[in-house]
Amino acid sequence: MRPVRRLLFTAVLLVAALFLLPVLWPQDIAHESAEGAAETPAVSENETVTVQIDGKPTELTLESYVEGVTAAEIPADFPREALRAQAVAARTYALCKLSRGRPDAHPDADLCDDYRHCAAYRSPAASVFASGEQSAVRAAVQDTEGEILTSEGAPIAAVFHCVSGPKTESAADVWGEDIPYLQSVVSPGGTQYAGYESEVTLTADAFREKVAQALPKADVSGTPDRWFASSVRSAAGGVKTVKLGGVTVEGTAVRALFGLQSTNFTITTTEDSITFHTIGYGHGVGLSQYGAKYMAEQGYDYTEILAHYYPNTELRLESGE
Repeated sequence: MRPVRRLLFTAVLLVAALFLLPVLWPQDIAHESAEGAAETPAVSENETVTVQIDGKPTELTLESYVEGVTAAEIPADFPREALRAQAVAARTYALCKLSRGRPDAHPDADLCDDYRHCAAYRSPAASVFASGEQSAVRAAVQDTEGEILTSEGAPIAAVFHCVSGPKTESAADVWGEDIPYLQSVVSPGGTQYAGYESEVTLTADAFREKVAQALPKADVSGTPDRWFASSVRSAAGGVKTVKLGGVTVEGTAVRALFGLQSTNFTITTTEDSITFHTIGYGHGVGLSQYGAKYMAEQGYDYTEILAHYYPNTELRLESGE
């Protein structure tokens, strides 16, 4: 039995607003896709989409856009099957976004190059894009040309991230929406990422200043060991909610406020400082890129990787074949 299969069985206004609201962009897209609200958009690999790049609308073919996203989002020296999985996820997520129409964030473009809203994008013509990298990425995109993941006939919100903890997070635990294909699954291989474990340390005064701006009702007097209490964690280990100075806040808001790599954190304190210790990098939902790398190294192909990270989905061509 392969290692993964064994594991499967054993396994400051903006900041203030984050404390009150969940992260909305993936949740909203996932919700509409799960509801089957939109049919697969009629966009083929030879048709163009408008992408806002460096603030300017630019016409690209869908497959050119997928190539640029794949190049920006995952190291080109990853195994081919991991690159193929990323290409399918990027294409699917793009079509899911297209099915919703142009957002207020970029009304003159279908998509953008901002990873916080759509996905990062790296032009194949960029001088930093070595020829070998371009060949590997382009091959992965061409190998999967037109392939997308669907649920109930609609392209899914195929969100992805750098690396999770031992398990990925579910959409329900991170964004409050139970999506059948965005469940928590075992995700091995994360420790291959050099930044899998990280720390953020703040002095007591710096911490108080940040909290005062975002949560004026929080009581952060006294010593740091008294500031946090009553954390609620997901099955994957991420902090869903925690009391900070007596005020209940979302783990995602704590991550944003203090610049943490993930919500999977623990805390240590001294008399005049506080340190966050995190594992993983990203929101932790959907495809883990380092998990995909590990699975590819164990002999899994991209279809198996995608089926693992996006359960209850169907892989098919845009044409519906």
